[in-house]
Amino acid sequence: MALSLAGVFVGCGGSAGNPGGELPPIIDETPEWQKIGQEDTLIERPLVNDGKVQEILRDMNFSRGLDVSKFHSNTSGGIPEGTLDFGGKCAAGGAVWSMGQWGCTISLMDADFVRDGSRVSYDDGSKLYAFDAAKTGNISLAIKGSAEYGKDENGEYRDRLQAVENWPHNIIGQSIPQNLGEVKGADRLMWECEYTVTQCDRLTKYPVNKDLHAAQFQWFVSMYNNNPNTESYRQSVWFGFSMFDTRSMNACPAGMAAFDGGKEDNTGMFIYMFSLAQADDTLEWNVIEKPTSVVGQRRTVKVDVLPFIKAGVASAQRKGALKGATYEDMVFGSTNIGWEIPGSYDVSVDIHAMNMYKVFE
Repeated sequence: MALSLAGVFVGCGGSAGNPGGELPPIIDETPEWQKIGQEDTLIERPLVNDGKVQEILRDMNFSRGLDVSKFHSNTSGGIPEGTLDFGGKCAAGGAVWSMGQWGCTISLMDADFVRDGSRVSYDDGSKLYAFDAAKTGNISLAIKGSAEYGKDENGEYRDRLQAVENWPHNIIGQSIPQNLGEVKGADRLMWECEYTVTQCDRLTKYPVNKDLHAAQFQWFVSMYNNNPNTESYRQSVWFGFSMFDTRSMNACPAGMAAFDGGKEDNTGMFIYMFSLAQADDTLEWNVIEKPTSVVGQRRTVKVDVLPFIKAGVASAQRKGALKGATYEDMVFGSTNIGWEIPGSYDVSVDIHAMNMYKVFE
């Protein structure tokens, strides 16, 4: 299970040592951030940092609001379209998480807002963003290609037809402070995600072209070289893995190593993705429930990514990136997780729990 502060601890009393006496009171030690009523302002879940475990991601119960991106990353200048504040009841401190709706045509800023106790949801008719603020890393993300791509001149659901055409996203992410993102010094860098892909429907009649059409649920960080004595100082690359891909059904999606390109709205950065099939699940800390690319089945992914960061740096250098850097020079800059649909699919996922943390032995 993912690291969590979400336990409810109840003191158990008994009369064995106090014959005829009153039972001691039951003490509710539920953390305050989990005691959320219908009208309460949300409370941020604290990070774990106890010397052995240091969590990397902040606001893991999504309490502080959500910045919503514009539709085009290359022209947005990093300025969000707006912020969702959960009916004015978000926790103090400003939004940590943001939502990327790159390539979309319908904005989450126009979504219907619903709150039921600790559960908050927004639905714009295309994208769903819903989370439970009384749990750690519990969030649902959905996106409808049928709504975002629309219909063609014949009234049929259309599809992406050219490689340069942007595609819709529903991803959440955050920047990572340098002190939390440093790779060096950690014995393990654990990424955990428990999830169920609850829907994956292709509604278009267009034939599938695997070079153009897919639905992908994946997790990335941007990493940069923080060694000023190297040629590639401050150069960034993408690093991560895919948990679900329509081109790898009933398997683990393949890895890749290439520069970001193709669509108009690209970063040009080197991308290194490892396949979860490569993870050594004989190690007690790695748990990969395979196959990962399935619909309607709960899956756990718990993996130490440190060996793959080492491999990713080496791969980038073979392609001409990260010259002079070592894996210990790398720092996580930001992260994102969620859906990209370079094809007309209606998809949804329930993330039951997720976390990212360092282990020091």
